[in-house]
Amino acid sequence: MLARCLLAMVLLCVLPARGEGRIEMFYLGTPDCPYCRQWEARARGELLASAEGQAVRYVEIRGETLRQPIVARHYPPEFQWVYEQIGPSRGVPRFLLAVDGRIAPQRVDDLFHTYAELAAGAVRPIRSPRPPKNTNAATRINAMPNTTNAP
Repeated sequence: MLARCLLAMVLLCVLPARGEGRIEMFYLGTPDCPYCRQWEARARGELLASAEGQAVRYVEIRGETLRQPIVARHYPPEFQWVYEQIGPSRGVPRFLLAVDGRIAPQRVDDLFHTYAELAAGAVRPIRSPRPPKNTNAATRINAMPNTTNAP
């Protein structure tokens, strides 16, 4: 659900108002990436079945391992233009959006980070603040409740 919502937001931001343009979404991943496996097992199918997912051409670019960047040899010949625009890529999963053969300036994965920041901001006020640290031993003793003279 989150993936569909984020894709819809990105499409609204980068598409021309007249509704023209070829839209491609590129997913870069590796087989040893746990986040990639989670995306592939859970969210990918939901996205591709959605109206938003059907509105774009979805392309997967597979690297070999997390330890190595995704480079030109990983891209099919018809998508070498993507590599020419972004160069070697580390850090997966990575999502790119292209409109009419140009990679959009904002990456889709930036929206995931924005969402995480917003979620963290919403949780912070709920957390109880930590009590201030007292460095003075006498202050710590005086701050302790008196249980010996309890009524």
